Amino acid sequence: MNTDQQTVSPLLRVSDLEAGYGRLPVVRSLSIEVLPGEALALLGPNGHGKTTALRAISGLGRISSGQVVFDGSDITGMPAYTVVNHGMMHVPQGNQLFPRLTVRENLALAGAIPAARGQREETLEMIQRLFPKLQQRRGQLVGTLSGGERQMVAIGMGLMAKPKLLVLDEPTLGLAPKIRYEILDTLHEVRRLGLSLIVADGDIEFLFELTDRWHLVELGRIASSGTTDIKPSHEEVMDMYVGSRASSATNNIEGDRHV
Repeated sequence: MNTDQQTVSPLLRVSDLEAGYGRLPVVRSLSIEVLPGEALALLGPNGHGKTTALRAISGLGRISSGQVVFDGSDITGMPAYTVVNHGMMHVPQGNQLFPRLTVRENLALAGAIPAARGQREETLEMIQRLFPKLQQRRGQLVGTLSGGERQMVAIGMGLMAKPKLLVLDEPTLGLAPKIRYEILDTLHEVRRLGLSLIVADGDIEFLFELTDRWHLVELGRIASSGTTDIKPSHEEVMDMYVGSRASSATNNIEGDRHV
């Protein structure tokens, strides 16, 4: 990261966020910032609020309290389609695509928002350069693609919206190691374009190769933070994911990997 944290205003500032489902609070007093051009990792055990936080920030989930300021505008509680028009794009886990449409048709749909429409063909060409496999599969139905190819389409759709901030939830979930490295290489290229990222993923090595800073999310709060130039030891990773704190937390939160 080449930005100066003392002088550059955050692209995203989340303050004291609380969010959940119904009366169940999942995220509690969570605060994060992302600078222009920065990549932030959210890590931690499943069921502790990473997905819920990302959905709330991007307008896909309900916010109980707190504030989300993006690019100088208060977007707290705005619906996802409004948040996208402000320049934040969320790529959820699970490849939520249109299986009966072709690769090109899926990408074109994502580029239909007002902020991106005028550059749709140019952006499509860029994505096909980033993901050569999508160029080869451009006329193929998405439902017939492999899991890795579908994930490429999902990230490509996120990029088609011309975002300032791309939110990625579990981009390597279920992918073979070779495909993970392909995704990692492509996201490095995306970062060189100046795009900011928030990434939640279970693969710590992937996160530390891609991002500048990390937050450990535990019981819906930021439990600890650090920079990715100093990698945690194996013992620290075990404590993060399967230590006594994680075990007790799992017993206190009702949720699965989608929380």
